[in-house]
Amino acid sequence: MDSCILCNKSMVYDMSLAFLLSFKRLPKRYVCADCMNQFARIDETRICTACGRQMDKSGICIDCQKWHQLGDDFVNKAIFQYNDAMKDFMHRYKFVGDYQLRMIFQKEIRKKIRKDLLVVPIPVSAETKINRGFNQVIGFLGDTAYVDALMVKEKRKVRQSELNRQQRIHNKQVFTINPKHASEIIDQKILLVDDIYTTGTTIRHAAEVLRTNGAKQVLGLTLCR
Repeated sequence: MDSCILCNKSMVYDMSLAFLLSFKRLPKRYVCADCMNQFARIDETRICTACGRQMDKSGICIDCQKWHQLGDDFVNKAIFQYNDAMKDFMHRYKFVGDYQLRMIFQKEIRKKIRKDLLVVPIPVSAETKINRGFNQVIGFLGDTAYVDALMVKEKRKVRQSELNRQQRIHNKQVFTINPKHASEIIDQKILLVDDIYTTGTTIRHAAEVLRTNGAKQVLGLTLCR
């Protein structure tokens, strides 16, 4: 019997007679229903159509109105709200380093990836990769094909999680193109994937580098907003 990788409780599978007679394999589960229900899925009928934020009704949120005033029309989609459960998950996954947690949302990410888009994950710095041991975004991708088209400029000393909102917005360009994969993005429609959309600055910096280096179109997908 499998155990939930969040709470360690044994998980009970609901096997109906119809399922048993279908001779199908049980789908692999990593988290119990109680834990999964703690995450707040975004209702796409009531979102900011620019960043994916949950709203009372669809439209453009105040933050994105400000981006539009600057001439920025970047579009991001998100799957979950960044509530307390997601905050705890991110802490365990990214900062405690519980790498098995990556499997919880791999299916959710995979379902949102269009086949006509080239997937590019937001990179982490070399220092973060050494300390954490992994890129949390690549962990979410699982066996989904992707191109490591971006690199973090090594002058960066402060993690994004340590910056406040205004510092993030005014943070200078932190990414550069990965010369090993520069030719692969030319004239491509790209899906930038990240874990959290906070101010939108990080993913926009990444999109800017890709467009400057020949990408035809750049869209965003984040696990949460």
